[in-house]
Amino acid sequence: MQKFSFRVIIGLIFSAIGMVTLLLLKQPLTAAIWLSFGNGLILSDLKFTGTDAKGITYTKPIPPARFFTALFLIVMAVVMLALQIYLDFQESAAAAAPAGIN
Repeated sequence: MQKFSFRVIIGLIFSAIGMVTLLLLKQPLTAAIWLSFGNGLILSDLKFTGTDAKGITYTKPIPPARFFTALFLIVMAVVMLALQIYLDFQESAAAAAPAGIN
């Protein structure tokens, strides 16, 4: 059984980008966006295996709490991205505004 699907690998890459952004660039909001989306992808699709009483290996279903946590993380990533865009527009509007006359 393949444990790492395409979504899990993409989630790991996004989480790694988030950690690099946090540690090297010191941008917490951007890092939180990458980490939230990456961890949401990992939680939503990572499957575990178990063994029943007869010794047969099976794939365990994803618990609802983990699925809803993953959904919450992905939604929060989108909300934080919207906040980042808003803050960037505010910053560029302040830089473009002419200086006041004293």
